[in-house]
Amino acid sequence: MTKGKPAEVDGAWAIVLKVTEAGDEGSFTFCIAAEGEPYIRKVVYEGPEYHSTTEFSAFDEPLNVRPPAEADVLDMSVLGR
Repeated sequence: MTKGKPAEVDGAWAIVLKVTEAGDEGSFTFCIAAEGEPYIRKVVYEGPEYHSTTEFSAFDEPLNVRPPAEADVLDMSVLGR
């Protein structure tokens, strides 16, 4: 793991940590909030096959999670017949 230069993520400063996978196959860059709670604000993966970026926000906010409507549920028991 190496520490990079501070970066701005969504208007707030973050500490940058880079982790390289064994064999140098890919790397993860973690941006951790520099002030307040040390939440992960952003994760970037760069590899030979693909790249992805995930950003996090609204920490400690309640989630409004509801099951899907019955019409949107797939009956897996009918597959493979």
